[in-house]
Amino acid sequence: MVSEIYDRITKKLTAAEPVVKGMRLAAVSMIISDEDRPSVLLIRRAERSGDPWSGQIAFPGGKMQLGDGTPLRTAVRETDEEVGIDLSTSSSFIGYGQVATTHTGTMEVVPAVFLLRNEVDVTPNEEVASYLWADLRELAGSRTTYSLDVGDKAVQMPAFQVEDYVVWGLTHRILSSAMEG
Repeated sequence: MVSEIYDRITKKLTAAEPVVKGMRLAAVSMIISDEDRPSVLLIRRAERSGDPWSGQIAFPGGKMQLGDGTPLRTAVRETDEEVGIDLSTSSSFIGYGQVATTHTGTMEVVPAVFLLRNEVDVTPNEEVASYLWADLRELAGSRTTYSLDVGDKAVQMPAFQVEDYVVWGLTHRILSSAMEG
Protein backbone atom coordinates (compact mmCIF):
# COMPACT_ATOMS: atom_id res chain seq x y z
CA MET A 1 0.00 0.00 0.00
CA VAL A 2 1.46 3.33 -1.09
CA SER A 3 1.88 5.68 1.85
CA GLU A 4 -0.11 8.91 2.06
CA ILE A 5 3.04 11.05 2.17
CA TYR A 6 4.49 9.38 -0.95
CA ASP A 7 1.18 9.90 -2.71
CA ARG A 8 1.15 13.58 -1.68
CA ILE A 9 4.66 14.11 -3.03
CA THR A 10 4.13 12.37 -6.35
CA LYS A 11 0.84 14.15 -7.13
CA LYS A 12 2.70 17.48 -7.29
CA LEU A 13 5.45 16.36 -9.65
CA THR A 14 5.74 17.09 -13.35
CA ALA A 15 7.69 15.41 -16.14
CA ALA A 16 7.87 18.72 -18.01
CA GLU A 17 11.23 20.47 -18.07
CA PRO A 18 11.09 23.31 -15.53
CA VAL A 19 10.65 26.89 -16.65
CA VAL A 20 13.48 28.94 -15.18
CA LYS A 21 14.11 32.69 -15.08
CA GLY A 22 17.50 32.63 -16.76
CA MET A 23 19.66 32.79 -13.64
CA ARG A 24 22.19 30.14 -12.66
CA LEU A 25 20.66 26.71 -12.28
CA ALA A 26 21.29 23.80 -9.94
CA ALA A 27 19.53 20.48 -9.48
CA VAL A 28 19.17 18.25 -6.44
CA SER A 29 18.07 14.63 -6.12
CA MET A 30 15.25 13.78 -3.75
CA ILE A 31 15.81 10.02 -3.61
CA ILE A 32 12.93 8.08 -2.08
CA SER A 33 13.67 4.54 -0.96
CA ASP A 34 10.21 2.96 -0.85
CA GLU A 35 6.59 3.83 -1.69
CA ASP A 36 5.13 2.13 1.39
CA ARG A 37 7.64 3.29 4.04
CA PRO A 38 9.31 6.20 2.26
CA SER A 39 12.68 7.48 3.40
CA VAL A 40 14.69 10.20 1.70
CA LEU A 41 18.46 10.48 1.41
CA LEU A 42 19.89 13.53 3.19
CA ILE A 43 23.55 14.48 3.30
CA ARG A 44 25.57 16.65 5.66
CA ARG A 45 27.86 18.76 3.51
CA ALA A 46 31.51 18.74 4.51
CA GLU A 47 32.93 21.82 6.24
CA ARG A 48 34.74 23.70 3.46
CA SER A 49 36.08 27.23 3.37
CA GLY A 50 34.24 29.36 0.81
CA ASP A 51 31.27 26.98 0.52
CA PRO A 52 28.09 28.89 1.48
CA TRP A 53 26.37 25.56 2.28
CA SER A 54 29.27 24.18 4.32
CA GLY A 55 28.09 21.79 7.04
CA GLN A 56 24.42 22.09 6.10
CA ILE A 57 21.93 19.28 5.56
CA ALA A 58 21.03 18.94 1.89
CA PHE A 59 20.09 16.65 -0.94
CA PRO A 60 22.83 15.43 -3.26
CA GLY A 61 23.13 17.89 -6.12
CA GLY A 62 24.85 20.92 -7.52
CA LYS A 63 25.23 23.44 -10.32
CA MET A 64 24.33 22.63 -13.89
CA GLN A 65 27.43 22.34 -16.06
CA LEU A 66 27.90 22.83 -19.75
CA GLY A 67 27.00 19.53 -21.37
CA ASP A 68 24.42 18.48 -18.74
CA GLY A 69 21.58 19.70 -20.94
CA THR A 70 18.78 19.19 -18.40
CA PRO A 71 18.29 19.45 -14.65
CA LEU A 72 17.65 15.68 -14.65
CA ARG A 73 21.11 14.99 -16.07
CA THR A 74 22.64 17.44 -13.58
CA ALA A 75 20.93 15.67 -10.66
CA VAL A 76 22.05 12.24 -11.89
CA ARG A 77 25.66 13.38 -12.45
CA GLU A 78 25.95 15.20 -9.11
CA THR A 79 24.43 12.29 -7.17
CA ASP A 80 26.89 9.85 -8.70
CA GLU A 81 29.79 12.22 -7.90
CA GLU A 82 28.73 13.02 -4.31
CA VAL A 83 27.32 9.72 -3.01
CA GLY A 84 28.21 7.10 -5.62
CA ILE A 85 24.63 6.24 -6.58
CA ASP A 86 23.99 5.78 -10.31
CA LEU A 87 20.36 6.87 -10.49
CA SER A 88 20.14 5.95 -14.18
CA THR A 89 20.43 2.25 -13.28
CA SER A 90 19.09 2.07 -9.72
CA SER A 91 15.97 4.24 -9.80
CA SER A 92 13.03 5.60 -11.74
CA PHE A 93 12.73 9.33 -12.31
CA ILE A 94 9.22 10.23 -11.16
CA GLY A 95 9.23 13.96 -11.85
CA TYR A 96 10.39 17.45 -11.01
CA GLY A 97 9.29 19.29 -7.90
CA GLN A 98 8.67 23.00 -7.59
CA VAL A 99 11.67 25.16 -8.55
CA ALA A 100 13.10 27.03 -5.54
CA THR A 101 15.26 30.15 -5.52
CA THR A 102 18.22 30.44 -3.17
CA HIS A 103 18.00 33.04 -0.37
CA THR A 104 20.44 35.24 -2.33
CA GLY A 105 18.11 35.24 -5.32
CA THR A 106 20.98 34.34 -7.66
CA MET A 107 20.28 30.68 -8.39
CA GLU A 108 17.28 28.47 -9.05
CA VAL A 109 17.30 24.91 -7.72
CA VAL A 110 15.29 22.17 -9.40
CA PRO A 111 14.37 19.14 -7.28
CA ALA A 112 14.39 15.91 -9.32
CA VAL A 113 12.53 13.13 -7.51
CA PHE A 114 13.54 9.48 -7.87
CA LEU A 115 12.18 6.19 -6.55
CA LEU A 116 14.79 3.52 -5.94
CA ARG A 117 14.16 0.21 -7.70
CA ASN A 118 16.79 -1.70 -5.72
CA GLU A 119 19.10 -1.27 -2.75
CA VAL A 120 22.10 0.98 -3.20
CA ASP A 121 25.38 1.58 -1.43
CA VAL A 122 26.05 5.17 -0.45
CA THR A 123 29.70 6.09 -0.94
CA PRO A 124 30.23 9.75 0.00
CA ASN A 125 32.99 11.76 -1.67
CA GLU A 126 34.99 14.57 0.00
CA GLU A 127 32.06 17.01 -0.35
CA VAL A 128 29.89 14.90 1.97
CA ALA A 129 30.62 14.48 5.69
CA SER A 130 27.78 11.98 6.38
CA TYR A 131 24.39 10.80 5.18
CA LEU A 132 21.07 9.65 6.62
CA TRP A 133 18.02 7.89 5.22
CA ALA A 134 15.29 9.94 6.92
CA ASP A 135 11.81 8.46 7.29
CA LEU A 136 9.50 10.99 5.60
CA ARG A 137 6.69 10.46 8.12
CA GLU A 138 9.10 11.06 11.00
CA LEU A 139 10.51 14.09 9.20
CA ALA A 140 7.05 15.58 8.58
CA GLY A 141 6.22 15.20 12.27
CA SER A 142 9.47 16.75 13.51
CA ARG A 143 8.77 20.44 12.88
CA THR A 144 10.98 22.66 15.01
CA THR A 145 13.01 25.85 14.65
CA TYR A 146 16.67 26.50 13.98
CA SER A 147 18.47 29.51 15.39
CA LEU A 148 20.68 31.16 12.78
CA ASP A 149 23.10 33.90 13.81
CA VAL A 150 22.77 36.80 11.39
CA GLY A 151 25.15 39.57 12.35
CA ASP A 152 24.53 40.31 16.00
CA LYS A 153 21.09 38.69 16.33
CA ALA A 154 19.63 35.19 16.23
CA VAL A 155 16.92 34.52 13.64
CA GLN A 156 14.53 31.60 14.17
CA MET A 157 14.07 29.52 11.02
CA PRO A 158 11.50 26.75 10.48
CA ALA A 159 13.18 23.34 10.46
CA PHE A 160 12.76 19.59 10.65
CA GLN A 161 14.93 17.44 12.91
CA VAL A 162 15.69 13.73 12.59
CA GLU A 163 18.44 12.38 14.83
CA ASP A 164 21.21 15.02 14.72
CA TYR A 165 20.18 16.31 11.27
CA VAL A 166 18.51 19.72 11.46
CA VAL A 167 17.02 20.53 8.06
CA TRP A 168 16.46 24.25 7.46
CA GLY A 169 16.77 26.79 4.65
CA LEU A 170 16.46 25.69 1.04
CA THR A 171 16.28 21.95 1.81
CA HIS A 172 13.51 22.62 4.35
CA ARG A 173 11.59 24.70 1.78
CA ILE A 174 11.89 21.95 -0.87
CA LEU A 175 10.76 19.24 1.57
CA SER A 176 7.92 21.37 2.94
CA SER A 177 6.68 22.16 -0.56
CA ALA A 178 6.82 18.47 -1.51
CA MET A 179 5.11 17.15 1.63
CA GLU A 180 2.34 19.70 2.23
CA GLY A 181 -1.17 19.07 1.03
